[in-house]
Parts: sequence; structure tokens; C-alpha cells
Amino acid sequence: MKNILLPTDFSENAWNATIYAINLYKKESCRIFLMNSYDVNGYHENSVMDPVPAKEELIKHKEDSEEKLNRLSEVIKKGFSNPKHKFKCVALNKTLIDSINNELSQHEFEVILIGTQGTTGAYEVIFGSNTIQILNEIKNCPILAVPSNVSFQELKEIVLATSYKIEHSKEDLKYLIQLAKQNNSAIRTLHIEESGGLSISQKHNKYHLETCLKERPHSAHSLAHVSIPIGIYCFTESRGSDMIVFINKKHNFLEKLLFKPLYKDLGNYSRVPLLVLHRSNE
Repeated sequence: MKNILLPTDFSENAWNATIYAINLYKKESCRIFLMNSYDVNGYHENSVMDPVPAKEELIKHKEDSEEKLNRLSEVIKKGFSNPKHKFKCVALNKTLIDSINNELSQHEFEVILIGTQGTTGAYEVIFGSNTIQILNEIKNCPILAVPSNVSFQELKEIVLATSYKIEHSKEDLKYLIQLAKQNNSAIRTLHIEESGGLSISQKHNKYHLETCLKERPHSAHSLAHVSIPIGIYCFTESRGSDMIVFINKKHNFLEKLLFKPLYKDLGNYSRVPLLVLHRSNE
């Protein structure tokens, strides 16, 4: 049975991501963890040093979180009844990142699925500070960010953006291949060309990547004379692609690529779900 982690703050964004997850895994046997973190003023449930008022506040927040999680679970069960899905409610008095790491230390998760704002504007507004934190700091589990304006549709085409500068192992691509197989999706690799074309090592890595993807329908594509964000947007928009995938090379790769003002309308990324994978050896 697959484990899916769904952090929630009970917002519309989180609810939309939850519905997306339920539909994405409707044919799979899953245990879905509905997790809420509330981090009350740095106090902790088991600390004997906290004053009585703090203990009372902790109890109140814990009960409130658990009640909302249980209610959310019941709403999902009634509205999206699926015998393949089991739900577990997790309320933690920790920061969001600490809460996620706590669950990752105890369970093996297929993916962490989060909701994003999905509107144009500053990157903090588009992705939300929590999303940015998760994408930058959680490195040992695939992360799928779903914009609030995106409804689930069958994944006919998944776009893997790549520079061909790294030789990726099949382990790096494991979740992507599994997701494509599960949804009968084609994978399109997209490379934004730099001046001079591909180097010898890039050609090697391209061939190796195509070999790793051989069990799924796939094709290689490239664009030239365009920035990376604009190229990715134009490609996915023109084809009606259903998901964009990046493999995070280093800790700050996504920040450099997505979250700095490489172009003025970063909201273009909010049109399709964004899947972030991580290299297995980093």
C-alpha cells in the first residue's frame, strides 16, 4: 500500500490539492496521511518546563487540529468514497518542515502533495512561502505542487525539463516512470538550447536518459533562442501538457531556476502541476 503525505492548513488551496491526490491515485491502494502542523509559540506537548497557560493553549490547538482533520477525513470519505483509500490524521505541534521530516522519518512516502496559490504576481504569492520552503528544504521525497486553479485531468503528457548536464540514474526517474505507467502517460523531455548546441557529455546523458525512459512512450524536444522559464511555458502551453517535472540537482537549484525574477510573469508556472524529483545520490 502506497503512502501519500498531504500537509493541510484547511485552505482552499490545500483542499484542491487533496482532491487532485484522490483522483490521481483513485486506482491505487493508498494510505493518505492528512497532516496539520500548528507550532504553538515554540512550546511542546511533552515539556515539563512549559507554564500551565501554555499547556492549556497546546491542548486547545491540538484538539482543534484533530477535530478539523477528522472532519476533513469524513468529508472526503463521503464525497469521494473509495475502498482503496485509507486515511490517517496527523496533528503535530511543530513547524511545517519539522512536521514533514517527522513523518518522513517514520514512513516511506510515495509523494508529498501540496497546494499552491495558482495566481500571477510575486513568487511568494504564486507558490506561497510554505511551498517554497518545502521545495527547497525537503530533498528525500518527490514533491507535487498543485495550483489552486487546476482541476485533475488524466495525465496524457508529462514534460521533463532537462539540461542534459547530469547523467540521471533510473532511481532518479523511478517515481516519474511509475507515475507515467500508472496513468498511461507519454513523457516528453524538453531541453532549452544554449549557444553551441549539445556537448559530447550532454549527448551521452541524453542517450542515457532516453534509455532509462524506454519502457514508456517518450520523445525528445528542444527550443533555442529563449529563456528557460519562457521556453518551458511556451512548450507546455502550446501542447496542453498536464505536468512539468524537474530533477533537483542541488539544494538551491529550484530557487535559482524558478524563484528569482528570470522573467516578469512567473505566474505562468501556475497553469499546470509541478513535480520536483531529487537525485538519489545527493
